[in-house]
Amino acid sequence: MKNQTLKSLTEAHAWIGLIISTVLFIVFITGSLSLFRDNINGWERAQLAVKSASAEESISYDKAISSLQQQYNIDTHHSFFMREPSEHNPFIEVYFATHLDEPHPVTGEDHQDRHLLLSPSSGAVLADADTFEFATFLYQLHYDLGLGRIGLYFVGVITLCFFVAILSGLVIHWRKIAKNFFQYRTEGKKDKWLDAHNLIGTMGLPFHIMYAFTGLVFNLVIIYQISYAVLLYGGNQTALLQAAGFNEPTVEAVEQSATMTGIDTLREKALNTFGDVTITSVEITHFGDKNAVVSISAKSNDAFSNYNEVQYKLADQSQIYLTENNYDNAVRAGLSTIASLHFGDFAGYGMRLAFLCLGLATAYLIVSGNLMWIDKRAKQRKQSPRSLLFVKRLTSGAFIGVLLAISVGFALTTALPVSHIDKLETVKFSMFSAFIFALLSSQFAKQVLSYSKVLLGLSCITFCITAIINLVSLITQFDALPPTTRFDFAVVIALLTLMTLICWKTISRINTTATNTQTTPHTHSQQVIN
Repeated sequence: MKNQTLKSLTEAHAWIGLIISTVLFIVFITGSLSLFRDNINGWERAQLAVKSASAEESISYDKAISSLQQQYNIDTHHSFFMREPSEHNPFIEVYFATHLDEPHPVTGEDHQDRHLLLSPSSGAVLADADTFEFATFLYQLHYDLGLGRIGLYFVGVITLCFFVAILSGLVIHWRKIAKNFFQYRTEGKKDKWLDAHNLIGTMGLPFHIMYAFTGLVFNLVIIYQISYAVLLYGGNQTALLQAAGFNEPTVEAVEQSATMTGIDTLREKALNTFGDVTITSVEITHFGDKNAVVSISAKSNDAFSNYNEVQYKLADQSQIYLTENNYDNAVRAGLSTIASLHFGDFAGYGMRLAFLCLGLATAYLIVSGNLMWIDKRAKQRKQSPRSLLFVKRLTSGAFIGVLLAISVGFALTTALPVSHIDKLETVKFSMFSAFIFALLSSQFAKQVLSYSKVLLGLSCITFCITAIINLVSLITQFDALPPTTRFDFAVVIALLTLMTLICWKTISRINTTATNTQTTPHTHSQQVIN
């Protein structure tokens, strides 16, 4: 490759990395922690687990539905969805809508969405599930930055740029990958950053490609569907989905009321049909109608990422749909495999731990890339000191702001009582506020390194105190907690301790950098950087 071409490609690689760095850092930090979202979820719902620990383990959807119908005016024109109790979430988690006689004063809707946690045996309502959704919010930050549909597509575009950056980096270092694979020079900070950047990028290449590709599939799948529908099916997206195996039958409501009983019988029937599976969810379409349809989904216990679904008409319990009878193609199986690869749930905690290390290493890859860009630009005479200082302040404020926001999220989730009104909204608002505070306040810092130490110190202290509080809580109520919840506590404490060590180690690194800077002659570029 010609030197000019290589130089242009390197420049493009650096600029792409700089532009997408903040969002990509958020995606990888929150995504790494979200690998253990089941444990975070179980930890957050520990108090409910203590209250229901003595309940029987049998599951009765019929009792749950009966209990809800006695307490709520369920809107029959909206979906009714129940999530099966699991090891880390031993409750029936139900989503439905209640009918409102008058429009909602805020939204203007004629219904109100409900999300509740029920006792699996008695069906009694235990709590509003939205109060215990910190793990879900952390995961939402990973795939849509908490911005909904717009954020989903935005992260998809960032993921596409990440994919381009991976390929360009591979081309740039192709000739030296084998020669410099384990090279880590210690004589200069630039060499350390460069070698660490290249080493992590090379060793994590399969991981990065996998996440870039699977992330693209999830975030921009609607674009693929529209493109294929327009080009191959003349705009008929229904025909596209049917060809891909999404050919579920359509049953219309007849607007005749009927009792919603017999779900438990259908659940047992589905287990016998599927074989060795774990039920994941039960959905009722046309709830309360004579033509109600019960859809039961399950994940196979002896196959990689194999999801099954069966549908019954509730009135006569006749089977109208089964995945094995309707399709057996690579599209649905491929999507399931991609999902398991992305979530790391195809193996045990060893694989998730490996993914956690790779995810955090990728976050360091992003930081080192920005630091190299700043260092290179500082040595160019035509570079504007003001714009360079802006980038450095932005880098410090954004990256450390993410850590500060996450620490605040864990701290408030730990400290706020279950009875706190709008607990999750308070946590969300506080996390966004912490991030914006770090982002904006860093632009007024005269000494960027010193201010970075302050922000990191706040994050480190918050993570550490939260870990200690949770450790004390685990010890004091150890006997009352179910074994699985104890393990969830241990995992969360380990994550908090890890984040504490990361912040502390970064502060130590900044101190070392500051010391080295003071012992070397100050050039104009060094003064700009420091």
